Amino acid sequence: MPNVTAEELTTICLNVLQKLNVSLSESEMVTRSMVDANRVGHDSHGVIHLPKYVRELEEGLIQPNAPTETIHESASIAVLDGNWGFGPVIATRAVELAIHKARLTDISSVAVSRCNEVGRLGGYAFLAADAEMIALLMANDHGGGTCVTPHGGTEGRLSTNPIACAVPIEGQNPIVLDMSTSVVASGKIRVMQHRNEPVPEGWLINADGEPTTDADNFYGMSPAALLPFGGIAGHKGFGLSVIVDILAGALTGAGCSRSVDARVGNGLFVLVINVASFREFPGFSAEICRFIEYLKSAKRVADVDTIRMPGERGWDEQRKRERDGIPIDAETWQQIQALL
Repeated sequence: MPNVTAEELTTICLNVLQKLNVSLSESEMVTRSMVDANRVGHDSHGVIHLPKYVRELEEGLIQPNAPTETIHESASIAVLDGNWGFGPVIATRAVELAIHKARLTDISSVAVSRCNEVGRLGGYAFLAADAEMIALLMANDHGGGTCVTPHGGTEGRLSTNPIACAVPIEGQNPIVLDMSTSVVASGKIRVMQHRNEPVPEGWLINADGEPTTDADNFYGMSPAALLPFGGIAGHKGFGLSVIVDILAGALTGAGCSRSVDARVGNGLFVLVINVASFREFPGFSAEICRFIEYLKSAKRVADVDTIRMPGERGWDEQRKRERDGIPIDAETWQQIQALL
């Protein structure tokens, strides 16, 4: 398993995309999305996607340089059609538009349909946090990608339906919640398969509803299904997934999960809140810092060195990978080398 610097990965991705006549600006946005995911340890959303992007470009599923059209707009909202362009490009544009509108109207929302996979949601939420705003993003698989079972079911009926939220703090890294409403993101199954490792118990059930740890079962003729997060309280993950599917699917026009006529992509819902519209940012940050200190002061169980806030493990992992390099599994590295 090679360890590669972020700079080396960036150069590789840019070269591969530009060989396929993707513009420099779009290549940079797509590359940044992948490499930043690897930086913070979200390998399931990192350069493992580069071979898939190349395949989808060659098959005409991704339309490079596609315009992002405005279907409907007011001062505080916009409904966008991505025309099946690159997901990271469309998502970046959507969040930047939401930030612009929130500066003018305090709170804004942007809905997106006909968008290819955007990758790691948390990276886009960070754009708003960098502007001293709170961002909430939700995505479904545009009605497709039904690999997650509803609570009590044995067949996939939902996508992983991720949700991300970033909260800015003056002079510090933001709090970043970035999670799927399934027990894990489906890309983590691919990572385990590439590493020839069994998946942990509690992730998958087979077509008979029995637990399985074989990653290959997820891609079989009668595929295993991911469970909603929550374990014995899986009804909570299922309930949250339903709400994400409605906001990212029904409200955007992308459509909720279904068995037919669904092309896999991302319906995307973005909500941005301008903190300064409610109170001065330094006072807001001070209260967040006090809150964090209070949470971290709790007595800890024996094997826990510190209580970590949402996103803190990612910042720790980024510092480690900046020092030691980003580990890329052998299968992914071989696939990337074949593209050069």
